[in-house]
Amino acid sequence: MSRIIKINPDNPDPNSLQDAAEIINAGGVIGYPTETVYGLGAGISNSSAVERIFKIKGRDFNKALIVIVNSIEMLQPLVQDMPPDAESLMNRFWPGPLTLVFKASPAVNPAISGGRTTIAIRIPDNRICLELLSRCDGPITSTSANIAGEPNSITAMEVEQKLGRWLDLIIDGGASKSSSASTLLDLTTELPKLRRKGAIPANEIERMIKIESE
Repeated sequence: MSRIIKINPDNPDPNSLQDAAEIINAGGVIGYPTETVYGLGAGISNSSAVERIFKIKGRDFNKALIVIVNSIEMLQPLVQDMPPDAESLMNRFWPGPLTLVFKASPAVNPAISGGRTTIAIRIPDNRICLELLSRCDGPITSTSANIAGEPNSITAMEVEQKLGRWLDLIIDGGASKSSSASTLLDLTTELPKLRRKGAIPANEIERMIKIESE
């Protein structure tokens, strides 16, 4: 079973975060809280760690994984360009549970994108995530901590029960504030397209820009 460490979501312990970051930097996989559901984290440049996540979840390798960053500066090397609507959406909803799909930079590990030329990214509204990222060597994955097709995990105990035998560490940051995953909006299409309903209602986005529903 995985080691579980409790971290105060409002005042995260730096030593515990450093411990978790070192596991990720060494190629490990952890479970951790976000402002939505619990996620699985690995360094996106480490192909073997990314492959572990697909195997742990039983997820098809042609399905992309979401990536989290803690700043626009961390995002920029991952994308080819910034679509016209991106800046206003990021200013309004980031940090927060809106994942945006961009054209991926050629430098991005193709294992992350499921063989596509796009990458899904967000800045989470969760202090544990943001401070963890500041200690990692780069962006990390943020796919939901569950078996593919099964309910999301909203507590560390649920992560441990479902996936604990395969993870190197689980961060217990308390129960999730939402049982919904992030909303997924594709900015690479001619008209931005809603790919997944989630924590941010589509009508909030539509107040800002015109979108196409899936």
